[in-house]
Amino acid sequence: MGWTPARYAADTGRSPEITDTSTILQESPRTRAALVMTDELLRHGLAHVMSHAGDIDFLGNLCHGPELADRLRALRPDLLILGAEHNLSLSGLLVQLDHVPKVIVVMEGGDAPAGALELIQAGADALVDRRSSSAELLSTITRVVAGHSALDSHCANTLISELRAAENAPTPDFSHLLTRREREVLDLLTDGLDNRAIATELFISEATVKFHLHNIMDKSGVHKRAALVAAALRAHPRTR
Repeated sequence: MGWTPARYAADTGRSPEITDTSTILQESPRTRAALVMTDELLRHGLAHVMSHAGDIDFLGNLCHGPELADRLRALRPDLLILGAEHNLSLSGLLVQLDHVPKVIVVMEGGDAPAGALELIQAGADALVDRRSSSAELLSTITRVVAGHSALDSHCANTLISELRAAENAPTPDFSHLLTRREREVLDLLTDGLDNRAIATELFISEATVKFHLHNIMDKSGVHKRAALVAAALRAHPRTR
């Protein structure tokens, strides 16, 4: 990992590796950021490097757990940096938030890290491998805060491999996995209705709509609304 406190233990000032990038964000509004990961060393390393970005307010260092969505709803971060835990459901987390932040996911690394495509589909704006340098991490943060997507070199290679593997894969018909209510929600979603309109049409709450969409995404393996609509229409084209 390129950003642990040990790497900077001997520093008495700004790290030479990121000195030239310290003013990149000075013209931008301040960004409210939260870190979410169970690896304490990784959290401290990320916080140290991000302190050189400027114009970022740290709202808290959080851990994965059942109360995470409640904490994030209260904090309302603009930027969320989280570790790619084995049981991470990014789409399930984001669908519970009223204010959806920009998301950077820190990948675990290894010779063949997996899940890059799924994380992008789930709503990640950027992926960065924990083996990447501090400068590459800071560049990723800068791009995401500016409204762009970003991949470091490790994750770019992984994503290309996953896209090539998925390119010729048939679109599965997942409708048989859905309950009657989930099919109703999906039909209205493909008609272009948002959560509030779906809730009104079905006489249910918006929270219930979000719950059904979360289940549909889990069953379909598609984790973005647009991609879910596209998959549903490919499986069942409409003539109207």
